[in-house]
Amino acid sequence: MEDKNNHKPKVLYLDDDEINLAILKANLEEYYEILGFSDPNEAIEYLKDKQVDVILTDQIMPKMDGIEFLQAIENIQPEVARILLTGVVNQDVMLQAINRVNIYRFHEKSDDFDGLKFDIDKAYQMVKAVRQKDYYYKELQETSEKLKIISDNVPAQIIHTDLDGNILEVNQDSSALTVESVGKNISNFLPEDELKKLFQTMAKVVRTKKSHNIITRAFNFYENFQWFSTVIGPLHSKNEQNGFLMVSQDITDRVNRDEMIMSAVIEAEDRQKSKIARDIHDGLQQTLTISLMNFESLDENSIQISEKELEKFRSGVKFLRKGLQETRNIAYELIPKSVEDFGFVMTLKELIEELNASVDATEFNFYTNLQQRIEDLNIEYNLFRITQESLNNIIKYAEASEVFVQLTHHDNILQLTIEDNGKGFDVEEKLNSDKSFGLFNMNKRAESLSGKMTIESKDGTLVFVEIPIKKKVKSSEIE
Repeated sequence: MEDKNNHKPKVLYLDDDEINLAILKANLEEYYEILGFSDPNEAIEYLKDKQVDVILTDQIMPKMDGIEFLQAIENIQPEVARILLTGVVNQDVMLQAINRVNIYRFHEKSDDFDGLKFDIDKAYQMVKAVRQKDYYYKELQETSEKLKIISDNVPAQIIHTDLDGNILEVNQDSSALTVESVGKNISNFLPEDELKKLFQTMAKVVRTKKSHNIITRAFNFYENFQWFSTVIGPLHSKNEQNGFLMVSQDITDRVNRDEMIMSAVIEAEDRQKSKIARDIHDGLQQTLTISLMNFESLDENSIQISEKELEKFRSGVKFLRKGLQETRNIAYELIPKSVEDFGFVMTLKELIEELNASVDATEFNFYTNLQQRIEDLNIEYNLFRITQESLNNIIKYAEASEVFVQLTHHDNILQLTIEDNGKGFDVEEKLNSDKSFGLFNMNKRAESLSGKMTIESKDGTLVFVEIPIKKKVKSSEIE
């Protein structure tokens, strides 16, 4: 019997009778590599250095009997299959063989070599199975040890959960989740508004059978402003997914750097817009205003010009007045001077009054519990931009009859809500399209302040912005 690599099984045969050794070799060497020994001590020395698959040994021999020999090599080659050959099988010999040397099989000495071959083949198959099992066990043990070393030293938290998100294993503690969290559900360690993202990603992993990444805030985000990037992958048993492996890494420093860079870019852009707006207000608008005042102070009856020229004069005044209004609108669109001078709340109140006066079909309402202006001008600029873009979208597309704008401050968190009862839209489609530049900028402005913007739209639209009030990091502090 050869294995799949065409290697013949090695069979060591111990018998003090040289004739028996020769007969067995002649009948079975076609199938096995027969290693014959008449001296048990020589056989023991051989086995110390060379591995064999099956041992055949005679029971009755002068130097030591077969059971004694098998007992002597028990720890030298513990996995080898042992077959005891004897002319007379009695109960005492059987009990000793079973109890002392873990015998595989007894075989009565005879010329039935087909029967002996059958026993050797079965013994060899057993040895192969045991050795394969041991090999894979050692491989698994080595892999487990390597994985444990990686798991204990990797700068990430590895979480094993079942399909429902119940935590089964955690490699190390983090500020959000510890080894004592085993048995609890992963949803207990995320803010409520992040759970939808988590469960959608878990469902996506099950559906696609691939790993997916999500970025989430920590449960106590507004205490330490932590962010985590988590790769969620499928775990399988018997070709069926039975859980998830989540590799979670604290990316707070990276997010903070990105926020600082983004905030610095937006601040620089807003400062430039503010400068342009101020230059328009203090320069061009003043020039146009003085020019208009001078023309309007003239008495048309005292001007000695023809009717046709007078008509041109009136048209010039009209366009001068229109140009002045357009410069005011441009300056306001850039950055309203009043945001810097009086703050976001006062500017927003003025904007709401203007909209109620100019937009007939829509009623605009505003509420705030702020008693004083926001200290951080950068937050005020960004909140105004977000509100302005949202209100412009409502006027252009929503066909709403009512709009409610609310700004509240609780526990160092600013919450801006803009809600209308107009036509809704597909939020996912809009955000993923190339034409949602305004929504993209709104979201980036919120993120630059460590905040978050969510949009819900069906029967009407709700824009919710949450901004933490924390220590302002200057752009000069960015490395």
